[in-house]
Amino acid sequence: MKKIVMTMVALLTMTAAVAQDNENRQRREFKKPTPEEMTNRMAENLKLDDKQKSKVLELNKEYENVLMGGPGMGRGFGKGMGRGPRPDGETGATKGNDQQKQRPQRPELTDEQKAQMKQHMEKRQEYDKKLKKILTDEQYKNYQEQHRRHGHGPRGPRGHRGPRPDMQ
Repeated sequence: MKKIVMTMVALLTMTAAVAQDNENRQRREFKKPTPEEMTNRMAENLKLDDKQKSKVLELNKEYENVLMGGPGMGRGFGKGMGRGPRPDGETGATKGNDQQKQRPQRPELTDEQKAQMKQHMEKRQEYDKKLKKILTDEQYKNYQEQHRRHGHGPRGPRGHRGPRPDMQ
């Protein structure tokens, strides 16, 4: 009888842990904003007037696949653009990473992936040029600052972050 009770308690505990893990995973999933949501956020942050807001909404709908990745587009660069797992099999910050130990390099992008990335970047530049025509100089400057803060756009003089401080 005692074994049955202990088995039931163990099963209930495991079920609760799995349910909680699934709930946490669902919360972490990234929801891509719609063009309308993105436009509303831009209108609020950049103080757009009604005329600007309608033009930005049209632009955001036109470039939805570029801005939000579109259907089946993964991280916005096209299907299959992820580089895959690192050679050591770990993801994110390497567990037990000493300051002397450097992370292994990820696999190189294929020529097709590089072409898709280049095409995506060209489309993004087209979007930015059209957006600049809609916004005032001050609004566009604020837009660029907001995108840099959120990991979009150039991060340094040559458009890259440079070495991590803990890896030098």
